[in-house]
Amino acid sequence: MIDSTPANNVMLIKVIYIDNSAGVVTACSLEQFIKKGKIVAFRRLEGWAKIGRDPVRGSGGRYEGPERRIFKKK
Repeated sequence: MIDSTPANNVMLIKVIYIDNSAGVVTACSLEQFIKKGKIVAFRRLEGWAKIGRDPVRGSGGRYEGPERRIFKKK
């Protein structure tokens, strides 16, 4: 599960490391842990995402919904 510590507003994400131990990493460092192959899974709101099985940020997954990053000029 995603957690936020009130003291410094840092988002922490639960992970499973390659040695099957559990831990937490900051949201901004999650991508680096994935790229370096240091974790096998991380917790999303919907449940655990397994690296290599589930789509992760920047892995080229396809999104079929409406584009949300386009800003309309007023």
